Amino acid sequence: MTRGLVGLVVAIHGYVGVRMWLAHKTYVVGILLGQRDLATLEAVGAMRGLRVSGGEYWRLVSCILLHGDGMHILLNAVALFALGRLCESVYGPVRLLFLFMLSGVCGSLLSWAGGNASSVGASGGIFGLMGAAIVFGFRFQKELPPMAGELFRKRLLPWVALNLFIGAVVPFIDNLGHVGGLVGGSLLALFLRNRVIPRKEGTLVGTIATGAIGGGLLLVGLLGVFGVLR
Repeated sequence: MTRGLVGLVVAIHGYVGVRMWLAHKTYVVGILLGQRDLATLEAVGAMRGLRVSGGEYWRLVSCILLHGDGMHILLNAVALFALGRLCESVYGPVRLLFLFMLSGVCGSLLSWAGGNASSVGASGGIFGLMGAAIVFGFRFQKELPPMAGELFRKRLLPWVALNLFIGAVVPFIDNLGHVGGLVGGSLLALFLRNRVIPRKEGTLVGTIATGAIGGGLLLVGLLGVFGVLR
């Protein structure tokens, strides 16, 4: 699932680049590395505050799959790969998708509610995975081996603080999206089952439900990106 999500967001970034190239808005090298202009991002589903307020709520999902430039997609792809593998080992692929997509929507919601005019990126979902991993470490600190508990409880906390600090001092970073994703993922992890701790594996019905929610949100995002919902 982690590899699939990373591959998907990179492929969508390339798709947006090809659209810009065909419209003569970028060179070939810019298909992956270039800056995405606001008009193109809006056309493929960026979170635009006024349009969401006008009823285009699907943009709260589709914006998770979009990125602003080559550096943006590179940083988020690396972070998603690292945190995704960690959370997938704990929660499994279905719950990973559920965590990532629902945390991303929480980030988009807070960004929109906080008055941001526009936003794109998987950062909200990534922060949600970080929050879910930290909560898992504290929730099961008695059951986890000391080294594993240390990883989940303490080693991730400085990264959260550092990234929130960077988001606070760099104007164009959507820190509301980061906070929303972090809070969303942390709250979900308080109740979410996992495949590591005995007798906490969950039921088939629960797995199907989380899969349906995560997969449904991903489908909405893809339909938005490819213009079906417009």
